[in-house]
Amino acid sequence: MRLIFAILLGKLIAYFTRILKIGGGSAAPGLFALKIDPDLVKKLSSKISQNIVITGTNGKTTTAKMLAHFAKASGLKVIRNHTGSNLERGIASTLILRSHLTSGKLEKLDYDLGIWELDEAAFNSIAPKLKPKAVVILNLSRDQLDRYGETDKIVNDWCQTLKKLSPDTNLLINKDDKNLAKLKFCFGGKMLKFGLPANIKLNGLNGSIFQFTVHSSQFTVNLPLPGVYHIYDTVAALTTANALRMPINSCIESLKTFNPAFGRVEKLPFGYIFLIKNPAGATQVFETIAPNIKPLDRLLLALNNNLADGTDVSWIWDAGFERLQVTGYRLQVIASGTRAHDLALRLKYAGFDPKQIIIEPDLKKALEQAREGLKGRLFILPTYTAMLELQSILTKSGIKKHYWKEDA
Repeated sequence: MRLIFAILLGKLIAYFTRILKIGGGSAAPGLFALKIDPDLVKKLSSKISQNIVITGTNGKTTTAKMLAHFAKASGLKVIRNHTGSNLERGIASTLILRSHLTSGKLEKLDYDLGIWELDEAAFNSIAPKLKPKAVVILNLSRDQLDRYGETDKIVNDWCQTLKKLSPDTNLLINKDDKNLAKLKFCFGGKMLKFGLPANIKLNGLNGSIFQFTVHSSQFTVNLPLPGVYHIYDTVAALTTANALRMPINSCIESLKTFNPAFGRVEKLPFGYIFLIKNPAGATQVFETIAPNIKPLDRLLLALNNNLADGTDVSWIWDAGFERLQVTGYRLQVIASGTRAHDLALRLKYAGFDPKQIIIEPDLKKALEQAREGLKGRLFILPTYTAMLELQSILTKSGIKKHYWKEDA
């Protein structure tokens, strides 16, 4: 009865958050339902045939969405926390919204595969509850020191968690990330490795072409997402798909219809959105877009220091903002967010002309200024909560639909 009541409460909260347009029900239903039944995630996830866990500093949402895309192309029915709410409340909310009650009884969750992206710290408490068939660890770099601490602490915590998992679990790790090397000594089950493939040809913002090898068979992959970091995400998703015995040919072919998650290389009528949230991820974004910036383009950067962003914004001094410098002309930049002035100062030290930097903390006004008289493209680079705020602004203006209604 406790579980049933928790589900009913969660569904009621989700209904009102959407009706009142105060969110998509991606966190609040789970937050309150877990107070009623703390074992909700363990109980509901056990009703799914197989669960996959994905964690790491960068690329979780893209990898999870791509793996789900491959699974659907393979005829599997998938459930996942597609809004990117990757704490336990987010997992709980997804399970609640997809659960059905008939005559006061819980029906079976009819899914072949649960794909769950987990926050680096949340992984330790949630992964054992999900009893995953596979765990995918993408990478590890410094991120939100106020929450996670240094990378060696994260690795040590991950090691202890991996020891708790069944040896029947498959562990997939990025062999190119030296920070993950220690994990092979912490796990008693089967470990698979993935890394940067051969013969890579980058094609600007249009994507890339590379060769992916499985059991001595080589496949050509046409990836519609730009940047080397997205190649890593794709290889991770393909390696996991192969471990789950999905047909690789069909998976690769399905990339023709793959769309990135909201805020991750999201194409708008007037430009792009690239999420930035830590030094490594931001620098990769800068390296990807810099060669494609043209004289008439503009940049809008938004830095927030809310809890979900990390309250310590000193990370911007470790990110390579200098990579955004375009020689030969002065690029107009708008700095926004709760820490707009800190951002503007960092841009000044990165070599941007202070006269070309507009400071506007209000994101809605900043977007209006950035689009006013725009003759080129606008590259928007927000941190996490700024991205969610931007999604709301774009939705209210009719430019796009609510992010939680997008393809899961």
